[in-house]
Formats: sequence, C-alpha cells, structure tokens
Amino acid sequence: MQKYFIAYGTNIKADELAKSFPEAKIISYGYVKNYTLEFVGYNGHAIAVAVKKRGERLPVAIWDFPKEMRYTLSNFEPFPYLYERKSVTAHVGKIRMRGEIYVTRQQLNYGKPSPEYLQTLREAYSEAGFDPRLIDIALSRQPDSDQTPVK
Repeated sequence: MQKYFIAYGTNIKADELAKSFPEAKIISYGYVKNYTLEFVGYNGHAIAVAVKKRGERLPVAIWDFPKEMRYTLSNFEPFPYLYERKSVTAHVGKIRMRGEIYVTRQQLNYGKPSPEYLQTLREAYSEAGFDPRLIDIALSRQPDSDQTPVK
C-alpha cells in the first residue's frame, strides 16, 4: 500500500517543497479530520503546526515521495527531535488516502509568525483552493502571549 506525506502549512505550496525535493509530486489537496492549525515559537518567528483537536479540519496537500527520499524528508522536518510522524487519513472528496503527517513531539509556546511567513502561507492556501481566512481564524484563537504552551 502506498503511503503519502500529508503536508500542512507552507508545505502545501508546491514550489516550497519542490525546491528541496524535485522528485516529489502533489497528488491532491484535502483535509485531515480532528486536527487544526496553530502557531508555535517565538513571536515574529513562529511556525504552523498540526494539533489534534476534535471536530476541526486541517487543510492538507497529499505528496507522493519516492521511498528513497523519506529519510531526507525526515531530516528536513527535524524528525525525531521536533516532530514525530503520525499515520492519518486525508479526505479528498469521497476518497480517503492514508499517509504520515509530522506533529510536534513536545509542548511548545504559542507565538506569532512573521509577516513574510504568513504571506507564504496565504499564497499556499490560495493556490491549493483553501480559504486563506482559515489562517486568520487560527491566529485569532491563540492567546497573545508567547509564554502559553500549546496543549
């Protein structure tokens, strides 16, 4: 059975990941149930992370990575230090696709991303057909402090 890389955040943007992995291809776009987008890190440098949250839907890209590139991908995503891989199901219309998503291993503090990072993320959402307002919703749900840990 084929296992896909389920990407979120700026990795939805085809040319972002393609810079480092030209052999990889986006198969489709969809969502993962019971996950949401949050931002962690220092204010002005925070990054998007997938966090389990019942009833939410996380927009994703489904990437096909050659098997020999998976080790390189794990190094690219700082696995296993910052992230761990979780097996999830991505929903693409009525089709379900199994794959692995990278989620943070540890409790990290909420933070605000840089304007440039947010612009890249908005471009990624727009290019994939997702509503970029979902990013603003994710930002609005976060506490203001970078001292509050993500649960």
